[in-house]
Amino acid sequence: MNPIYNFLNELKPYDLPGGERIRLGLKEDGGYVLFNKGLENIDVLYSYGVETNSDFELMFCEKYNSIARLYDHTIDVMPVNRDFLYFKKEGVGPVKTKNLNTIENHINENEDRNKKLILKIDTEGAEWDTFYQMPNEILGSFEQIVMEIHGLHSVHPDYNGTNLFKSKIERKTQVINKINKLFYLYHVHANNYQPFFYTGRFKLPNAMELTFVNKEYFKNVEYSKTIFPTKVDAPNWSKREDINLHFWPFYPGIINHIKLIINQNSWKESCKKILDLISRHFESKWKSIIIATKLRRPTSYS
Repeated sequence: MNPIYNFLNELKPYDLPGGERIRLGLKEDGGYVLFNKGLENIDVLYSYGVETNSDFELMFCEKYNSIARLYDHTIDVMPVNRDFLYFKKEGVGPVKTKNLNTIENHINENEDRNKKLILKIDTEGAEWDTFYQMPNEILGSFEQIVMEIHGLHSVHPDYNGTNLFKSKIERKTQVINKINKLFYLYHVHANNYQPFFYTGRFKLPNAMELTFVNKEYFKNVEYSKTIFPTKVDAPNWSKREDINLHFWPFYPGIINHIKLIINQNSWKESCKKILDLISRHFESKWKSIIIATKLRRPTSYS
């Protein structure tokens, strides 16, 4: 079986009953989407990767009366100070080192084992080894996980497909499969700072924002009929159009998409949007053919 197919097959999103999407944080890079059911019961938000912005953590805690524990070994102080935001200059990784520690150790240090937890992690690639080594008991203790995954096809900024080697893509597949055993993938969004990579019949973003929701609260769910990006999404870089995920495994199909357009728009507006959709669909297919014949580079932002 094709390793890229196996990886993408793990990224099929689901629609979940009883709630809807809510976006917190910046209206660009630094904003994240959550499932809005049960968030008022969260005791602690664990956040890894702060850099220059903590609006997501600030908005979450103010809205849901929670506290946040923020970790980042690359900065000395938080961008904003509040009594409910606790910062430690330490990164995250699969084992404890001089500058890093594990999520399990952080939870134990803070005596948060029996609390309602949520996790946000955006650590520029450290997420893979972190989740690979994380015990299932710790992984399953989170109600939701919002994360950005990096380096799916290349090492930024050289988009040459070096991460598509079988061993590398299989390692990432194992990580997503591990999470999928305990969570449903609810929301997907491609980071438009970095391009797609066309390979065979597949195209792969290089960085994606994913939202996982714990399976504990759901019995019957279905594969998503949602069109991504959604109305709550925003481009990571405002100067470039957001990336449409109108392809497998993120897409319910062009027929479902057309039905949605008709239901949400006037007849005149529907015709315009349907023609644009069909045009983009054929443009993508044609681009795949050109790339397969090596007449153009394999990267593109559409």
